[in-house]
Formats: sequence, structure tokens, C-alpha cells
Amino acid sequence: MLLSNELALSLPMFGIGPDLLVVVVVAFSLGERPRSAAMAGFAAGMARDLLLTTPAGLSAFAYAVTGYGVALVGVPRGVGPVVGLFAGGTFAAQLIYGLGSVFLGPQVDPSPLPRMLLVTTAYNALISPLLIPLLSRVVRPEARAQTGE
Repeated sequence: MLLSNELALSLPMFGIGPDLLVVVVVAFSLGERPRSAAMAGFAAGMARDLLLTTPAGLSAFAYAVTGYGVALVGVPRGVGPVVGLFAGGTFAAQLIYGLGSVFLGPQVDPSPLPRMLLVTTAYNALISPLLIPLLSRVVRPEARAQTGE
């Protein structure tokens, strides 16, 4: 988690960094059952919530819904659909988190939300092809061992 925040702080575009934790949640959710994907998203989001000063449970909810949705979609074939799934998962998580912050947070300005959505989604879509090989080895090594890859 701290590595994610440090890396995000060192690679900003337009003052906004990537959300690497949602990339990990989406990578884990590919090919998982919706319930286990939602639980993993909830756990990752709760760990993030413990480090931030936002309403408790907001990241957990956003990541749980994202993980559940990605697991329902299933595993797409080809690089383009996979990158699209990472972009869609990022957009969904950021939208849920942003709207939750606006409605639940103490006087949060909603004007940067559209820019944050677009830049974070674009950033995660650009870096996801670079991270997919690494995440496929780290997140689900037992699945690769069962298939003989």
C-alpha cells in the first residue's frame, strides 16, 4: 500500500496519480467467483481506508463493488478487452469513491471529480499492459500451476 502511494506520488499526470490498488483488485477478480472477488476488494479497500482520512468504508465499498462487477464479466480474450476491463474497473471504483466522498465527506468540492475520473482511468489503462504479466504471476500463481503454464 505504501509503495502504491509512493509510486503514485512520483508519477503524477496533471497532478493526479494512478490508483494501483484498483489495478490489483481487478487483476485478482479476473476469473474469480464474484463473492471472493468482492471480499478481496473489500479487504484491499479497508486497508486503504485505514491509511486515509476519508469516511471509513468508502474505499472498501468501491473496491468490493468493482471486484464483484469484474468477476461477473469474466475473463476477456485479447489485450484490448483486458485493458478495457481495467479501465472500466478503475472508472467504476473512482466514480463510486468520488461520489461517496462528495456525499459523505465534510464539504468536499465536486468540481475536480470529472478530471480525476478521466486522468486516473487513462493512467491505469496505460500502465495495465505493463503490470498484467507481473500481476498474473503474483496474484494467482496457483491457477497458472493448475493449467500448466
